[in-house]
Amino acid sequence: MRLPMVMALLGLVVASPLVHGAETARAILDRRKALDDTTHHWTDRQQRMRFVIVGGSGGERRRELSVYERRYADDEIKSVVFFHAPAEVKGTALLAFTHKGRQGEQWLYLPALARVRVISGSARREKFVGTDLTYHDLDLIQEMSSWTEDDATSKLLGDGEIGGTPVHNIELVPQREDIGYQKIVLGLGREDLVPRRIDFYESGSEPAKQITQSDVRNEGPIPVAHRIEVQTPAAKTSTSIEVSEVKFDQDLKDDLFTQRMLERGPP
Repeated sequence: MRLPMVMALLGLVVASPLVHGAETARAILDRRKALDDTTHHWTDRQQRMRFVIVGGSGGERRRELSVYERRYADDEIKSVVFFHAPAEVKGTALLAFTHKGRQGEQWLYLPALARVRVISGSARREKFVGTDLTYHDLDLIQEMSSWTEDDATSKLLGDGEIGGTPVHNIELVPQREDIGYQKIVLGLGREDLVPRRIDFYESGSEPAKQITQSDVRNEGPIPVAHRIEVQTPAAKTSTSIEVSEVKFDQDLKDDLFTQRMLERGPP
């Protein structure tokens, strides 16, 4: 075989991340980001959620809420959450700005106090209205898809299966102190690259928190998980989330994502 042809074939092998056994964790994560920016792209999203929170003693609490999100340049996201039920949390609202490569900003409106509270410092580790998710977790989940190796180094742990779905298992080791976890393990669906599981580790070999996503259905061209389970194994608590009424690109206005709207309530 002539030398130019040999060099061309070698170049093809090196350049293509899809050759069996050659795709790295970073290549898979970059493919996921590319899908988010093209085929799965959306400018704004709104959805309804129902939470069932199970305490360590087995008691249940329920929450109903609406979530509105809008994407901006440089992977920034603004989101606002309005609680509808039960009466004890009705009127509560959360506003969040997620930034790329740094900690986000959050504001909480409590109707009983009739004021907006900044969520910062140790308050970010508080539970979000009694769920298994902290305010800090909410920020990380939004930000994670835009991470680079500077934010968290990645390593492919191999393939597996979660709930009958083949997945790529990827370990992320945070390089920024504000991320706050020792490592995070993602189980990304091999076909759609939607996370089926996210394990958060603080120390040791067992996850401090585990998020499992299932019932993934397409809303137009965009795959959406309609069932989410969040577990805190050490506390023996869990939060089940049912997602419904998902709508994309409804031309949500910028003034929805303001502190003033927290007091006014949902549109």
